[in-house]
Amino acid sequence: MMHRKISQFLAAIFFLSFLIACDKDEQLVATVSDSFESGSIGEVASLGNNVWELSLADDNNNPELPDSWRSWWYVKMENLLPGVPTEITLKNSGWPYYYVPVYSYNQTDWLHFSEAEVTQNDSSEVVVRKQFEQKSVWIARFYPYTFTDLENYLKTIKGNPNLEIQVPGYSQQGRSIYLLKITDPDVPNTTKKRVFMHARTHSAEVPPSFLIEGMVNFLLSGSTNAADILSRFEFYIFPMQNVDGVVAGNYRSTPKSENLEMLWNYDSSNPLNLVTGTPPEVALIQQYALKLMSDGGPAISIALNLHASNSEPDICPFFFPHFGPESEGYSATEASLWDKQLNFIGSVANAYGADMIEPITGAGGGSFATKTYPESWWWVNYKDRVMAMTFEMTYGRSGYSPRWIEPNDLRGLGKSLAFAIRDYYNEPTISSSFMLKSEAYSRHATLKYPNLYPPFAADEMKE
Repeated sequence: MMHRKISQFLAAIFFLSFLIACDKDEQLVATVSDSFESGSIGEVASLGNNVWELSLADDNNNPELPDSWRSWWYVKMENLLPGVPTEITLKNSGWPYYYVPVYSYNQTDWLHFSEAEVTQNDSSEVVVRKQFEQKSVWIARFYPYTFTDLENYLKTIKGNPNLEIQVPGYSQQGRSIYLLKITDPDVPNTTKKRVFMHARTHSAEVPPSFLIEGMVNFLLSGSTNAADILSRFEFYIFPMQNVDGVVAGNYRSTPKSENLEMLWNYDSSNPLNLVTGTPPEVALIQQYALKLMSDGGPAISIALNLHASNSEPDICPFFFPHFGPESEGYSATEASLWDKQLNFIGSVANAYGADMIEPITGAGGGSFATKTYPESWWWVNYKDRVMAMTFEMTYGRSGYSPRWIEPNDLRGLGKSLAFAIRDYYNEPTISSSFMLKSEAYSRHATLKYPNLYPPFAADEMKE
């Protein structure tokens, strides 16, 4: 009898402990945090019953920065009420366009929300409504790609005989800025072309990171086509320029609120050099390019500046060509650069699909030449000898309608870019179907969001 009473007593204690634990669990407060790599959010307001208002943060919480620099957000939500749909209104964005965010339960496997779960209110605020399967979830503007992701990726390709991973310099906070040299080292470079690329100048413009993975994976694949390309080219790729901004969760700037894209300030007395005080993230890339142009090897003939644009959802990847034809008053040298850029865009369209690249809007203009972009430095020093141009990826449906673009699509674009670089030197035929948007853009009538097209944002244009 005594043993039975003891068993009943212990069972009662266990049950009471279970009830207390359940009560404590129910009392856990739902939270939103950004205290992890690349995390970012501004003010957080809980309206109760799993209803939230999240305001996007300025880079470095600096209110003096342009509104258009407010785009990136990446949060972890914990202790969400089970069985109750979560509603999130994203406020304070610097861009008016509709988009579909992504979510993950483990920070590894990411999914887009469905369009049925994402709406836009009269204030152009994106509103997400979803009943999550777990109490904790990570949610982001787009698929995150952190500095740690880059370093983990480099571990997977390290040791390939056609790859040399270098660290030519460090960020302002002491992080490695990596350079990938990819070529067949057994083939002398006397007949090779040099291609120079850099990405993640704007820290949260993550699509170029997936493009670079796709290009590098293909070039190191050992396939017949890859071997042929590596026997004819040397690739120099800076995969992540603004590493400190990436870690901080900024959209566009360094932790000092610097826009590295505009800081190629060259010395007017000797424009090969940049002015004193140039951030190291810019100076080391410029110095590396200068070394390659003067080391006795083949000169760089292609310099690509990789970005991503906060565009209307149906915008495909696009380029910023400069100048225009002689028939519009441009000099022979300016028209030569224009022609080379159009030939390269034609190569990309042929490799990736003419319907997957935005049409050209017409002459690009020449004011970039007096500014301080990377292309400005290339032009003032090397004119049309270097086909330097910005390539903008996009975050939306990007030609894959009705679905939204995913990392593997961007990796596929990277592989196509490798073929386009090869074919550029074979004088590809330019498809007239994408040459002039105003005359030939037949897809405009079928866009889901035509009232938002096109994305001529002043701070993104390089006229």
